[in-house]
Amino acid sequence: MTTVYQSKRDAWIVVLIWGGALLSVYVALAQFTGTASFLFKASMLIFLGSAAFFMLWVLYSIDYTLNDENLLIRCGPFRFSVPLAAIDSVSPSHNPLSSPAGSLDRLMIKWNAERKRILISPSRKTDFLQELDRRCEQLTLVGDRLVRISPGN
Repeated sequence: MTTVYQSKRDAWIVVLIWGGALLSVYVALAQFTGTASFLFKASMLIFLGSAAFFMLWVLYSIDYTLNDENLLIRCGPFRFSVPLAAIDSVSPSHNPLSSPAGSLDRLMIKWNAERKRILISPSRKTDFLQELDRRCEQLTLVGDRLVRISPGN
């Protein structure tokens, strides 16, 4: 069974991305009032219009799919896969590092003996944690985090 969770989006991040996208389009269109060549103007319009599209694509395409074996993370053209059996812990975080998350209300997932990590921000965080708890035999839900059960317990 597959379950898809959308990313939570903080209002300030949405405003920041939309502001950047609109500024890019404005700058591109403003080039048409100058004396530069048509080729330069068209190139700027294409480049800055593409940048605006890319920013919005990334913001509105973030989701997290749980299937029987993996957590699949999608963010614009970027794709990540985390094997469920390799997850060591999932804990709340407000770490601002770049990640496939539209909010600072995040979960840090650590896997492969905690050598790898990724930050995500599912909009239904409690449901996501409960679903992950059901799918990952090696983890147990303790409050608002999932922790690896030590062998022999």
